[in-house]
Amino acid sequence: MQLYVSRSAPRPAVRPVRAAGVLLAALAIAAIGWLVGPQAATPSPDAAAVAAPPIPGGIPQSATGSADGRLDIAERIALWTARIREQPSDFLSWIQLAGAQGEQGRRAADIGAYERALDAVDEALAIVPAYPPAFAVRAAVRYATHDFSGAVSDARYATEQLPTDAAAVATLGDALLELGRTDDAGAVFDDLAALAGGPGVDVRLARLAYVTGDGAAAVAHARAAYGASVRAGDPNVGFYAYALGEYARLAGDVVVARGGFEAALATRPDDLGALVGLARIDAFDGRLDAAIAGLRRAAAIAPQPETLALLGDLLAGRGDEAGARLQYDTVRLTSELSALAGAVYDRQLSLFALDHGGATEAILASAGAALDVRADAGGHDLVAWAAYRLGRLDEARRASESALATGTRDARILFHAGAIARAAGDADRGRELLREAIALGPALDPLERAEAERLLAAH
Repeated sequence: MQLYVSRSAPRPAVRPVRAAGVLLAALAIAAIGWLVGPQAATPSPDAAAVAAPPIPGGIPQSATGSADGRLDIAERIALWTARIREQPSDFLSWIQLAGAQGEQGRRAADIGAYERALDAVDEALAIVPAYPPAFAVRAAVRYATHDFSGAVSDARYATEQLPTDAAAVATLGDALLELGRTDDAGAVFDDLAALAGGPGVDVRLARLAYVTGDGAAAVAHARAAYGASVRAGDPNVGFYAYALGEYARLAGDVVVARGGFEAALATRPDDLGALVGLARIDAFDGRLDAAIAGLRRAAAIAPQPETLALLGDLLAGRGDEAGARLQYDTVRLTSELSALAGAVYDRQLSLFALDHGGATEAILASAGAALDVRADAGGHDLVAWAAYRLGRLDEARRASESALATGTRDARILFHAGAIARAAGDADRGRELLREAIALGPALDPLERAEAERLLAAH
């Protein structure tokens, strides 16, 4: 067996002190990547998804419950931990453990699990330096924790050594896309499609389409991904149902969005993304009790800032100021801990502050510094919105136009651009952008929609 000891391999980065056990992690819309290695048995034929009456929106319903008889994540972690205890030098078990910990982090929004995954990769690389699959796993975890530059570095090394490693190629494309390098990401996804078709490719094409402004194509790709996963009895079918629900929500399609989120929850009732997504649809439909209950359930699993902020906004809208204040205070506490959680929630925390009376020059400076590394539409928009809240309209207008120049039709970015254009004296352009944002329905959260409608109604 070849042991990889190339001197040209990237050195493992020194990681800052981390707070294991802090339940803070973002759910990426795009899938993190294929699992590396044979972590479970092949699904049995009788466990595959079966035909069922379609649910609203034309989404086929998948089989529910345990789709394939695989070990669950806790059992996989226990299995690989036991093997390592018996043979600490088993670097392959360290890699498998890292993959399982990373999956736990993604599902439970648990930064502690991501940190344990990174530690496991370090153990594997200490035994066999420069082993490409270890770099592929670390790239996926770095992507999940928003270390996109680190993910690109690791994934490039892995793909140079193993050009047919679909997982590493996928993560490379994912990370390039989040850095705003859409053309490079598209080229990588073309390579990925040549290596491995299926829902993992389609869901990435959905992300690329959405980022570049084609919401209809994003929904079509997400629908194809979900349909393929149902037909194949894919154990990750719930993720693809969630992805379809989310892209439909962002495109303003309430029926398909609700159907996607409900299908995801039928497969896995504690799916965080689907719980929050369905709450957003409920809030848009005026079902506030259901929305608040869904957000409370999601927050009990993992108190992510965006979930808590949305819950606070709904409670405030119902007149429960004390309940809203509790949620907001928890978000602000998260802000104090965010240095320990890395950059996972930087944008969520900044947007919360900007929309809840906390605009500061420090936020603007931080957004500008982050833009130097991650020059995507969201990065330009955050600079624009911070400048707008501080009354620096020329700077806000320039950054807003840069966000729109990416081709995005994201409702939040359109709303921000409309508010900025209106404040800068271009009333017609402002109204046009605000109308476009509002027309996307549940793509705006209630607080954003209310502000957009107030601005549109003002003369």
